[in-house]
Amino acid sequence: MAAKYIAIFVTKIKNLLAYRTNIALKLFRPILMTVAIGSLWWVLFQLNDGQDIGGFNKQSFVIYLLVIRFIAVFSPGGASIAEMNEEICTGNITMRLVRPMHYLVWLFFRNLPIPLISGVIGLLLVSVFAVWFDAIVPTGWQAVLFIFSVMATIIIQYAFYQGIGILSFWIYQINSVERFYKMTSTLFSGEMVPLTLFPPIMYQTLLYSPFASLAFVPGGIYIGLFETKQALILVLNQFAWGAVLWTLVIWVYSKGLRKFEAQGG
Repeated sequence: MAAKYIAIFVTKIKNLLAYRTNIALKLFRPILMTVAIGSLWWVLFQLNDGQDIGGFNKQSFVIYLLVIRFIAVFSPGGASIAEMNEEICTGNITMRLVRPMHYLVWLFFRNLPIPLISGVIGLLLVSVFAVWFDAIVPTGWQAVLFIFSVMATIIIQYAFYQGIGILSFWIYQINSVERFYKMTSTLFSGEMVPLTLFPPIMYQTLLYSPFASLAFVPGGIYIGLFETKQALILVLNQFAWGAVLWTLVIWVYSKGLRKFEAQGG
């Protein structure tokens, strides 16, 4: 059963290796964003006389910023939402449904190779920069928890993106929903500013939300922001959110299919 999905994944990787420029371009944008945001925060550290901001010093923040930017590369991106929106609204999804594969699983394995390859390369570059800046590189349990945290992040990312795409069964133009999600996730995931800068109550609430799992939690684990016990709890919380979100996605998808079939596509 799983062999056909793995075959899709492997075939997509082979195709990507023939067009390496796509991967290079995928990495180029987060590099630019890292330089832009990093420069802004570097100025803030200078204005603060080099003192820590939100529990981060200049060195740890640079590494944190690199980590969360390249973790974001694992995301399937808005193109996957646009594709789902087009297939559902035009009725072309019918061609997918008649195949002996689950549509959501097919989407996951087909969209995974580009962000996976780009993300792995990006994290290798982060490790090189960490050594260059003489920063702490996770080892032992910290490294293991970081790897599992990234895995959980990918699961949650895909749940959000495929969930938004599924709303196309009810919403013709999904762009506004996607923009709202990006704005919300950027603000509350720790991608723009570390969550430690929020008021304590808000920080503790956001820390265990699915949004923090998209950036702050894996980034914080990488730089050693959490003790091992808390990091373990946060990773388990990530996987719990992944299970909840995917259960919701599958339920909404089944509702959408019934609506789609009732209308005859």
